[in-house]
Amino acid sequence: MKSKSDIYKKRIRNLLLLINMIIGILLMSSCDFLEEDPESLITSANYYKTEEDAVAAVNALYDYLTVGTDYLWDNGFGGIFFNDYWVFQDLLSDNCYETLVSAEYRNLSEFRFTADNLRIELYWQDLYKTINAANVVIDKVPDIDFAENRKLHLLSEARFIRAMMYFELVKYFGDVPLKTTSTESADDAFIPRSGEDDVYNIIITDLEYAEQNLSTNYRVGNGRPTPLAATALLGRVYLTKGDYSNASDKLSEVIDSHVYQLWPDYADIFKIANMNSGEIIFAVNYSGTLSEGFKPNQYHVRLLPSGLDVDGEGPENAHGWEQPTDNLYNSFDPLDRRRAVTFITSYTYSDGTTVNFDPHIGKFWDQEAEPRGNSTNSDVIYIRYADVLLMYAEALNEVNNGPTTEAYDAINEVRKRARFNGVVEQNILPDLSGLSYSEFRDAVLNERRLEFVMEGSRYNDLKRFGKLIEVVQASGKSNVNPQDIHYLFPIPQREIDLNKKLTQNTGY
Repeated sequence: MKSKSDIYKKRIRNLLLLINMIIGILLMSSCDFLEEDPESLITSANYYKTEEDAVAAVNALYDYLTVGTDYLWDNGFGGIFFNDYWVFQDLLSDNCYETLVSAEYRNLSEFRFTADNLRIELYWQDLYKTINAANVVIDKVPDIDFAENRKLHLLSEARFIRAMMYFELVKYFGDVPLKTTSTESADDAFIPRSGEDDVYNIIITDLEYAEQNLSTNYRVGNGRPTPLAATALLGRVYLTKGDYSNASDKLSEVIDSHVYQLWPDYADIFKIANMNSGEIIFAVNYSGTLSEGFKPNQYHVRLLPSGLDVDGEGPENAHGWEQPTDNLYNSFDPLDRRRAVTFITSYTYSDGTTVNFDPHIGKFWDQEAEPRGNSTNSDVIYIRYADVLLMYAEALNEVNNGPTTEAYDAINEVRKRARFNGVVEQNILPDLSGLSYSEFRDAVLNERRLEFVMEGSRYNDLKRFGKLIEVVQASGKSNVNPQDIHYLFPIPQREIDLNKKLTQNTGY
């Protein structure tokens, strides 16, 4: 028999899914729905009465991050972090190329995408569906009567998630429609784009609220944000915005807290047993089991080599759709621990037979915990301590027009870890010193490349450093055509056709 809390949870989750299906039709689908009576849109007011309702509504937000709201095998199946969050970043760079026979992904990999690209359209839709679900929580939960500290925490979770979603939107699209209340009628569904500064102001306000009101002893861990996660993300937001002083201040707060440290061995980051611990500041929690539905992410399916059959038991679903460029693989010192962890180039079966293949990305495959390599419990890491250190080094270099002692300390801490081969520290990757502003800047960008392969970083790093075109062109990646317009995505044409208040980004 299901408990009362389970019933509440299912009721709120189904409600949110239904609301967003309607909003999705209004904001992102065909115009046919607008011929229906707008009064048929449901109101959620009667569903938010108790603390259990509030908890269930916030819990449901995490489904938008993981599995999404579409049915399995639909085009839009999977939430924000299911695949495109991390696939986009390395395809749109010098790191990876696409093998999937799909114009949607191939055109991204080759910088030939247009406003009709389905993957871009679906990502836009998922971001706004998640924002609307968060807006519903932010609108309704304050009126429920329960303990104020727990209420503030739940609202902070919703605002942290909303900030993440708007941060994705503003990075990819620039000016975007800005909605901070739930959409429950056709009258307020169609709005124009707001300026980037206005979007960033909402992101910063949400994260400051979360930083101040997230609890340290209620609903802690398991993929939920903490106050320091909000601080770290604020540092990333300020850095992306070009506010280097505030970025360094926020990132320094995380470092000075001494809550996080680098794992001694780079390989430890991606072990299933270490998820949401050690240097992980915030990660999106996945489950490879089917006890609560289909919840594995796509790391193994998309990245492991096709045809690899682990003792006849898998991973038969691996396809190797996104593969590393030779330029990426050869950019590592051969003894750099990160190269051995990041790539898989061979596999030895139980009978001693070894198969060799071109490099694939295998860093997310914990072969001890998940030997079959099919469905994975591996979380999608959103921000970790190494990122904080490298962002801090970058921000200090910008603030001081050259590297400081603290900037060197931060980047050299990451390099020192990469020297460790699992047993001893090797005589490679010496500590950096004596670099000019531009030399240090290049060193940070390169270190980020080696550290964060397929972790949702490279495209935005190249954009932030203003080197997208030159780096991609120099990489030897086949058939690429990067241009200035690719510093932003196009607004999906389907959205413009539906919402006449939207304008297109230059060049599309």
